[in-house]
Amino acid sequence: MARGIDELDEILDEIHKRVFLANRLDELDDLLIQWGLGEYVQHKESVERFATGKIVIIGASEIKESIILAICKDAGISKSRVETCLDYEKAQKFDYKKLRYNSMYSVVLFGAVPHSTVDRGDAGSIIAQLESQSGYPPIKRLMAGEELKITKSNLKKAIQELLIKKIIMPDY
Repeated sequence: MARGIDELDEILDEIHKRVFLANRLDELDDLLIQWGLGEYVQHKESVERFATGKIVIIGASEIKESIILAICKDAGISKSRVETCLDYEKAQKFDYKKLRYNSMYSVVLFGAVPHSTVDRGDAGSIIAQLESQSGYPPIKRLMAGEELKITKSNLKKAIQELLIKKIIMPDY
């Protein structure tokens, strides 16, 4: 049903207020992405990432979070820098957009996640979506053979590789 001119004016006034407020709070790009207007986002290709930022580990895991935190601790990374989403169902609803253009995240490590997740867009998976768009932290797939899987050995190996490449740094 078409709206009347008065109702349209009211809606446009509210949109103007939200756009100006988001701009003032430096949240306009997030709002534009949320509204599906990503083509108007200022491209911040060179996001300065901190090697001492958060490490996000997402995906179904048979190893417990305490083991993951111990592996990170052994590599010199404090548990306050590790953010996990180890439940397959929760990975489906994880707020992936918060990672974009956010310098506080150093890297995202992926195990098995559902193909149909929020923020996936037209890509075949959320991993492919994040890898194909600018502004996201580096993405690392944790592989066990030919499948995405979080294991003690591939997590240790990934952490060591990231330390060597200086994508992440230890806390000491």
